[in-house]
Amino acid sequence: MKKAMIEVKNLTKAYVNEGVETPVLHGLSFTIPEGQFVSIMGPSGSGKSTLMHILGFLDALSGGEYLFNGRNVSSLSEDELARTRGESVGFIFQAFNLLPKTSVLENVKLPLLYSNVPASKRDAMAKEAIEIVGLGHRMNNLSNQLSGGERQRVAIARALVRKPPVIFADEPTGNLDSKSGAIVMDTLWTLNHDYGHTIILVTHETYTAEYSERVLRLKDGLLVADEPMPHRRATANGKELK
Repeated sequence: MKKAMIEVKNLTKAYVNEGVETPVLHGLSFTIPEGQFVSIMGPSGSGKSTLMHILGFLDALSGGEYLFNGRNVSSLSEDELARTRGESVGFIFQAFNLLPKTSVLENVKLPLLYSNVPASKRDAMAKEAIEIVGLGHRMNNLSNQLSGGERQRVAIARALVRKPPVIFADEPTGNLDSKSGAIVMDTLWTLNHDYGHTIILVTHETYTAEYSERVLRLKDGLLVADEPMPHRRATANGKELK
């Protein structure tokens, strides 16, 4: 039995604006073991992105418990939260969020500039991440010279550069055509299958969710289903999914 990477117990989230409280998440409980590929699905407004932001330390819960790798997140100081966010999680967003007119290598190195990684090691770490996503031949291209699918793979390399155990992907194929989207999803599957990263994918697309082994379904801020992916894709990159 693999150890729990993420444990959520009766998690709630509400936003307060001018004294008015708006509940968003209502008592969610689930566990994600290390190395699992999980999709979070649900209609717009169901709380998917809010949940991902809480799990990725970009937002704070209002109630309940969140344990990351056995540590209660609410007990962490601001410095500990920042360090955990920098070292233990990577983020991939729909809009890529790359620096324009900046090389692939420099974009991927960006998270290392805010770390204690020695400058002498940063190029090698960034190049390794770029090779993993299959863009070694684009190393010195500017980000605005790339296709949408290539830019998203640069974003994956940037998320990967510090070798975080968990990678969050928020609608990573939303701006891509189907062929580019499949390449991006194959890349995420490889990171999970070959490199052991825990992948948490927020999506409304059944096609992308089929790369995962488990689906958490949200509706109106409630967890309405937690089930194995019933029609998981048979292969990715020519390899059998297991």
